[in-house]
Amino acid sequence: MKRSKTTIVRTAALVMAAMMASAAMPMSIYAVPDSSTSSSSSDTDLQTALTTVKKRIKIPDELTEFEYSTSESYKTKAYNFTWHKKDENSPSLDVSIFGNIITYYYYYDSSNSYYGNASIAKLSNDQIIAKAKEYVYQLDPSFKDKVKFEIGSLSINSDKVNVFVTRHEDNIPVSSNDCMVTINKNTGELISFVNDTDWWENASFDSPKNAMSEKEIEEAYKSLCKLTPYYKITTNWETNEKTARIVYQPDFNSEIDAFTGKKSTIWEDMQNAEGTQYVDGGYHDTAAGAVNDTAEEALEMEDAGGVSFTEAELKKIEIDKSLITPEKAFEQLKKDKFAALTDDYEIKSYNVYSDETNDKLVPLTTAENSDSKEKEKDPNYYMSINFSVKSNLKDTYKGYKNINVQINAKTGKVIYISKYSKSGDLPKLNVSKAKSIADSAAKTYAKDIISGYKSDKSNSDPVETWGQNNEYYETARTFIYNRYVNGIQVYGDWIHITVDSEGTVTNYSFNHTEDVKFPSADILSTDEAFAKLYEQQDFDFYYDGWRGKDGKVRTYLLYKMDSFYLNAKTGKLCNWRGEDITESVDTRKIKYTDIKGIPQEKAILELQRHGAMLSEDKKFRPNDNIEYKEFETLIYSALLNSVGVYDDDVLAVEEAEVPEEDPSGNGSKTNTSKYITREQAAVIFAKASGFGNYAELKGIYKTPFSDVKSSNENIGAIAIAYSKGFLKGENGKFGGEKNITRAEAAQIIYDYIINNQNTAK
Repeated sequence: MKRSKTTIVRTAALVMAAMMASAAMPMSIYAVPDSSTSSSSSDTDLQTALTTVKKRIKIPDELTEFEYSTSESYKTKAYNFTWHKKDENSPSLDVSIFGNIITYYYYYDSSNSYYGNASIAKLSNDQIIAKAKEYVYQLDPSFKDKVKFEIGSLSINSDKVNVFVTRHEDNIPVSSNDCMVTINKNTGELISFVNDTDWWENASFDSPKNAMSEKEIEEAYKSLCKLTPYYKITTNWETNEKTARIVYQPDFNSEIDAFTGKKSTIWEDMQNAEGTQYVDGGYHDTAAGAVNDTAEEALEMEDAGGVSFTEAELKKIEIDKSLITPEKAFEQLKKDKFAALTDDYEIKSYNVYSDETNDKLVPLTTAENSDSKEKEKDPNYYMSINFSVKSNLKDTYKGYKNINVQINAKTGKVIYISKYSKSGDLPKLNVSKAKSIADSAAKTYAKDIISGYKSDKSNSDPVETWGQNNEYYETARTFIYNRYVNGIQVYGDWIHITVDSEGTVTNYSFNHTEDVKFPSADILSTDEAFAKLYEQQDFDFYYDGWRGKDGKVRTYLLYKMDSFYLNAKTGKLCNWRGEDITESVDTRKIKYTDIKGIPQEKAILELQRHGAMLSEDKKFRPNDNIEYKEFETLIYSALLNSVGVYDDDVLAVEEAEVPEEDPSGNGSKTNTSKYITREQAAVIFAKASGFGNYAELKGIYKTPFSDVKSSNENIGAIAIAYSKGFLKGENGKFGGEKNITRAEAAQIIYDYIINNQNTAK
């Protein structure tokens, strides 16, 4: 089965708007035979827009006050209308219209809330979709036969259900043309409607009849997209073990013209025409711990005064004595032609640290200490020094006024240089001279690793100029050296050296990974890699477009390959690091093959469509015992927002630890297996429903169960679970040590929700 594609529909703004409407009261809209707008030539634009809205929407008589605002985008007028009661903000009705398209509907009543007790929807999925269609076609009649509907969210803990509406032309999705309708999952009444994109009225779409087939686009894509293999390195931070994998990475992620197979010009055309996709639719360096350089504030070593030192402390004292002083480092750096420090500078601040005490400041390398075991015994020590031009020279100094240097505090080796704050303009860069200086600096500073690095081809590019008469030009360049192993570039391992047009090295930094074993370079050819890609992932095929200054919409029929990485050895889709990825599963759409006819079938399917489910597999395994964590997750999703008590007990449901397996194999009084018992289920319920603290009270609980003794430490939780109708017994017994099956767990949760839902009514 091929990987599911990233949806073209842009729904983030719609979801946000739906959240804003969480307190909306369901409203009705008119069902009129003809919703087209008829107006006389004397009508104003406001009158025409208001007429369109009032033909489609019933305005409650109690909302006697009316305000509006207007705007115009790309030759199309937008209006926002608000109706409310006199001298009151609630209730109120907001409606926005852009051209003839209603883009927003929201009725607010502060006395109503659509979050509360857990409940199962009274409407079926088909009924929900039917209601959504009714409202959408009435609000915007032109949508009819142009849109497809899909339930976007249906929750146990909300009476609202969102239905996403996407535009299609010739059965092909249209990007940026979508909306969302929110209705009450029990009554089907309208809560809100959001069309937070530019729905293209009167747009024309080229027929897909002459478009290239996906097979033809696959061949075209090979010429557009270059696959480059990289070694990608990941580190297990617990063991410090590094793993290298070879990953094919594409360099092309643009749209493809469906008729020519070439890169689409959609965005260049939009920019050149000053068009837009978005219109107004009526909506409303100092290192941590650095020591100050003044003598008065300098830290001084005091006499130990009889204090004894541990062996570890004595070791650190000896190491400290062996480290280079900032003053000695300064003298060494004066002799470094690339650091170019002189007596015009002074030490402003410095910081000494090791890679065992300050991970954030450790340079991105382990080249100086490749033995990880030895590293634990004798960590690297570093010194960061900030040099600044002396105060009396700052106003007249022509060079770089600040220089930061990081060195190995034992050896004095330069690890990092950065220079900034220069006065005066720089001349035009001489690329060959600057590159020669960078090459020399790389061989000097990175002499122990440079043999494995190659100069990037961009290093020799001609000097860049711009402006009408090329009056602006490149005055500095960062030269890049990439690491290669077995002829394949190691992603993330590099040397960067910046040289300005006066020949000054202004930056040196590097990242080099040691202690990693690189796999052999026997990888798939790019043709084989493309073939593997096409087996796993399709192209998106859709219309997109933009609105011009004249208000007209220009559309494009496009193909696009979703972003991807491929394991270069196997051809499997992987993540950026080369690790295998698993396809996400929409559990609401799974067709279970092993629940037909079982007593708990309805409970399982109802929980499934509300997003509270246990399995991502077609096998539900109804008779298997449910694991502790699975039950915990299920009950939490079912009870979230169902109670008014929000304390640590509720949060503890997410954080509770799974009991460890009893190593003796004999079990224990509290059952330490990974499967949950009825008694443990009662404890979780008490916590999830906010009664955990009460359940721990002693001497106040009794239960009707003969097998629950008053001395049972969980008697409070059992009593609460029973009194709330969550867990029942059988023949006067609770059966606390009995495991719960997956099907039984679904039935328990479902029955509890239904019983409480009916009681609340």
